[in-house]
Parts: sequence; C-alpha cells; structure tokens
Amino acid sequence: MTKRLDVKIILAVIFAVLIPLGFSVYLVDKAVKTSLGLGVNDELLEQIENALEARRNLIAQLKKNVSSTFARIKDSHELKEAALLGDRQNIESALRFLQKENESVIEIRLTPSQGEPLSLISPSDRSVPLKTLAKKAPFDVPGFESIEVVLGVEAEVFKEYEAAGAAAATYRALVEAPPSYLNDRFLWVYLAILGGSVALSIVMGVLWARRLAMRIHRLSRATKSVAEGDMSIRVDPGARDEVGRLVDSFNGMVGELAVNRARIEYLQKISAWQEMARRLAHEIKNPLTPIQLAAQQLKTKYSGDDPAFGRLLQQSAEIIEEEVQTLRRLTSDFSQFAKLPAVRPEPVELGEFFAECEASLAPVAQQDGVELDFRVSKGGAAALIDRIMMKRVIDNLVRNATEALLESETKEPRIAVRVTEKLEKGVRHAVIRVEDNGPGIDPRHRPSIFDPYYTTKNEGTGLGLAISKKIVLEHAGRIWLDESLYKGTAFIVVLPSAPAMINRTRQRT
Repeated sequence: MTKRLDVKIILAVIFAVLIPLGFSVYLVDKAVKTSLGLGVNDELLEQIENALEARRNLIAQLKKNVSSTFARIKDSHELKEAALLGDRQNIESALRFLQKENESVIEIRLTPSQGEPLSLISPSDRSVPLKTLAKKAPFDVPGFESIEVVLGVEAEVFKEYEAAGAAAATYRALVEAPPSYLNDRFLWVYLAILGGSVALSIVMGVLWARRLAMRIHRLSRATKSVAEGDMSIRVDPGARDEVGRLVDSFNGMVGELAVNRARIEYLQKISAWQEMARRLAHEIKNPLTPIQLAAQQLKTKYSGDDPAFGRLLQQSAEIIEEEVQTLRRLTSDFSQFAKLPAVRPEPVELGEFFAECEASLAPVAQQDGVELDFRVSKGGAAALIDRIMMKRVIDNLVRNATEALLESETKEPRIAVRVTEKLEKGVRHAVIRVEDNGPGIDPRHRPSIFDPYYTTKNEGTGLGLAISKKIVLEHAGRIWLDESLYKGTAFIVVLPSAPAMINRTRQRT
C-alpha cells in the first residue's frame, strides 16, 4: 500500500512534466522550421553578397588611393630637386610639404646610399583609429636607395569588411546546408536546456512527493493505531500546509476521542458501581430492622437476676443498635449514589450562582474557622449547568477542603473559589478553580481519588469526588486535580459556556 502510493505520486509528477515537454518540443520544431524557411534563403544570401562586394570595392578603392598617393610622393619634383642638391634641410622641408598635401600620410622615409635615413612622422593626434599601409620603392635620385611611405586609412572599414565576410560565409554555409541541419541543432540545444530543467523538476518533484507520501504514511499508521484503541498517539504536523492542517485536525480529533472515551468509560464504571450500590443498599437495608428489633427485645425482655449478664446484654444491644445506625447511614449513602437524578443543564449566570453557593457555605466555613473567598470574573461569565447538581459539586469540593484543613490543623486555613472564562479551540468555557492551603494530597492517592469508595479518611464512603466527577462529565465538562498556588489541593472544573447569556449580560453592564 505504501509503495503503491509512492509510485502513483512519482508517476503523476513525471507525466505532469513529460507531457508538456513533448508538446513544447513539437511546437518548437514547427516554429523553427517556419522561421528558418523565412530567414535562410537564396534571396537574402544574394543581398548579403552584394553588401560584401560593396565593401570589397570600397577597400579596393582605398588601396588604389594609397597607391596613387605613394606615386605622387615618389615622383614629386620638389622632393627630387631637394634630394639632388643634397641639402638635408631642403629635403625635410619638401617632406613636410608633401605630408601637408596628403593628410593620410603618417610617415615618409628616404634611405640614402650612405648615412642615416631621412624621415618625417606626422603627429599622432588623430581621433579615428587607423590601419597603416606601407609602400616602398627605389628612389631614382643619385645617392639614394629607396623611399617608403606609410599611409593610414580608417580601420573600421576593414573591420566591417572582415565581419561582413565572416557573416556572409556563415550564412552561405547555412543556405547550402541540408534542410534539417539547423532544425536538428536547434532542437538538440532546446532539448538539452529544457531537459536539464525537466530533470531538475522531476528530482525536486520526486523528493517533494516522497516527503508528502511519508507524512501521509505516518498519518495512515496513526489512524490504524487509533482504530486499534491507542488514543495516546500523535503525529508531527511538519510544515504548516494543507497536510499539516489535516494532521492538526487528526490530532485534535484523537484528543477529543480520548477525552470522550475516558468520559464514557468513567460513566460506565460509575453506572456499574451505582447498580452495585443499589443492590447492596437493598440487601443490607432489609435485615437491619429485624436486627434492631431483635436487639431491643433482648435488652427489654431479659428479666434475669444475673447483673453481669444484664450489663453485657445491655452493652451488646447498644453496640448492635449503633452499628445498625451506621449501616443505615451507609445504605442511605448507597441509595443516594444509586439514585442520582439526571442532569438538566440550562444557561446560568455564574456570578449569581456562586453568590448562592457562598451564602450557604460561608457560615459553615466560618464556624470551622476557615476563610472562604469566592470571586467571579467580570464580563458576565455564564455556563450551561444544573443548579442543584452543580451546587452539590461545589459543596463536595469545599467541604472536602474544609475537612482536610481541620484534620491537618493548618494555620490560617483558607479556601479560594475562582471562576473565569477561557477560549479553547474556538469555544468559550467557564473555568472553576477550588483550592486550599492545606497539606495537599499524597501523590500515591492521586490516581484513585475519583474512584468510588476510595477514601483516605477515617469516616466516609469515598463517594463525594466520584459523584462530583459524574455530575461534571454529564455536563459535558471536565474535572481534574491540579497544582495549588498555595501548595495545597486544587481542583479544576471546566464547563461549556452559554454565549447567548454572556452577550445579554454584557449588554446590560
């Protein structure tokens, strides 16, 4: 299953890339063929050849001009006369004259039969790059061997001619090449570039698909574990994308399932204990009256004259009657536990409700020397509760705290009841916190404090907290033992809020 999902995702990525690639190659092939047909043809080659021929003619003309200039200088009458006279100053003057007459001349050099050559170099202040062309020939004046003239022409003309020649040769090769020559090369270059991009895309897509598949596999395994009953499993959401939000929803769902299952299991366990309590109360209650009547008859009917036996009979009858009363109280507690009424919640303003609780509990706490402090948050806190049943919960928690404070002889005993609101997963809840500054509950007893008939007191049935938890769960709420700010015991009760009543209360205030 896992491998099949991986393969499907990877194949989907590959096909999603390769299909557009094939279509694009087909379109490019058509486009290249059409473009080459328009751009590579004999007519355009002829125009390029004509332009190249024009540049060739221009260069030929430039070279012709250079030859003509060289001939004028070589055959110059002034230069020859100055050379015949052999006066160096006259020769240089004639050379300067010739250089001025021909601006393209860069250097003129006369080489005598003996001695140093005579040369004239024009200043290099030209702004246009030049290409030099040198001409050399014998100088037909006695005493001289040769004359050399270096002329400059615009170098750009030759560069343009060379570039045009290379372009024309390339274009000629394209025109003369087979029709598929360019098309094939364009396609191969396109395929190389696009193929590299596609390969990278496929690798990235496969890596992404594998990562996505692994996250889905983890979620699938977690779902299987939940189906097998493991509600403790959670999945790391990883990235905050759609899959991450799905994993968050899964984790929240599992958390809710765990809470609901714990609630159902506890209520089922309490129901079983209630049924047992009902049967025990019935079985124990029936023989109590005959036992008590029999003890009373023994005590009143004995008329013997044995004082010692009379006292023993009197004491035994009193013990039997006391134990019968104890059993009656026990069966009464069992009956009350077995016959807990159904919860009927309704919207209740908690400020008003806890004012009633404080009015009934404060005198008892004050009588025992315990400070009782009730505080409800401002803003109209409200919850969906059954007044009678929830009052029993608060009464149990406060009375348990009072008894613990008195048994431990805590100095300045204090019980605080705080009612606030909190937003949890987008839903408002009322939070009730009941805590004291007593000795706290031994960690060994904490896991079992909500079990029926579990108690650490010398007296009592251990039903108070079990009944309280059952009532809270039937309100769709939660109750748990928390750490106290006063290093004592703290119980937290969370109940659904009543938003409509909260809004009405806030509007009035």
